[in-house]
Amino acid sequence: MTESATEAINQLTAAQDVQREGGLRMTLDGLPEDGAALCVEIAAHPAPGDDIIDAAGTQVFLARETRVRLADKVLDARKDIDGHFTFLVASPH
Repeated sequence: MTESATEAINQLTAAQDVQREGGLRMTLDGLPEDGAALCVEIAAHPAPGDDIIDAAGTQVFLARETRVRLADKVLDARKDIDGHFTFLVASPH
């Protein structure tokens, strides 16, 4: 997780008044290399069976199959001029 992704998740969870056990839940429909759609949502807690990635208190919840597909990837985020975040999954540099 990049610093930008951590900051974006923290801003989004604070804006939606999610408590400390909340975070960003990610699911991936297919393989990233095939252009699979990444779905992200703010969640108050992980879903049953989710793996939890914790980076200094910032949490990402991944369905087990999503974690396997993203094991060698990095989560990044960009903010557009309207203040909306876009999350990106990329190979580490």
